[in-house]
Amino acid sequence: MSLMLEMMILSIFAMGYDICLGYTDQCSLGHSLFFGVGAYGIVLPVLHFNVGLWLALLIALAVTFVFAFLEGLISVRLSEAYFVIITAIFFFIFFLLALSMTWLTGGDDGLSVQIPPVDLGFATFSIYNRLVNFYFVLFFLVATYIILTRIVNSPLGKVFISIRENQERATFLGYNVFRYKLAAFVLSALFAGLSGALYAIRLRYGNADFFSFTWSVNPIIWSLLGGMGTLVGPCIGVVILSLFQYYVSGWWSQYLIIVGVLLIIVLRVSPKGIMGYFRSKTEERRWKKVQA
Repeated sequence: MSLMLEMMILSIFAMGYDICLGYTDQCSLGHSLFFGVGAYGIVLPVLHFNVGLWLALLIALAVTFVFAFLEGLISVRLSEAYFVIITAIFFFIFFLLALSMTWLTGGDDGLSVQIPPVDLGFATFSIYNRLVNFYFVLFFLVATYIILTRIVNSPLGKVFISIRENQERATFLGYNVFRYKLAAFVLSALFAGLSGALYAIRLRYGNADFFSFTWSVNPIIWSLLGGMGTLVGPCIGVVILSLFQYYVSGWWSQYLIIVGVLLIIVLRVSPKGIMGYFRSKTEERRWKKVQA
């Protein structure tokens, strides 16, 4: 159950991140900032102001939106390596602030919090119940998939794809590329913040490590391994990496070496990841049927 919860929560992060990387070709190295902001966005209001769970989630998303919008105004104007560098600088600054501002974040020790119950109006359920926690996270996972699927299949999603394929041509056709890339960046950050909030709810805890480099690199690995430009692909990457972390790390602490070798093999066979490989094979079969 614990493993399933973690994979579902991180799949929300992965799908959201792929909107940024896989659909608009923005390789952010600073999404741990939004993951951490989402986590503390729910921990601090509950801890200090005793707000309900739904209001705390709304606050976490609102704060994440503000951070993402302000950072996006600066970073999205840049391209390629400059974008990667500036997003990394942002996360590193806030990681150091989270470590040093122990009066607010608890630093390395973190902050523990008593999570309020899930109030549905007609009934109240304790989030400490495993099944309630499971279905609570499952609801957000399904909602995330439905929302993002509708977005990527909408005209907005088609513009995202056109920017990824040829940014200059999209500009020539009259699209304001900066605004669309900013929209994708903020949308991606919101789901990273939601994932961070759900992760903090699961752990009943938040600490400065949520801003760390690990949470910035992991979504890139998930997307590359599972397949960019798909919503299912990054989730496959989450499942693979989580299984390695839970089981392989038990008998070999340097399990990331195996992950690295696996990533190299996958990208060598299919630069578009696991989902890209299966997609190409499916298209080959269809083409053979058409020729036949």
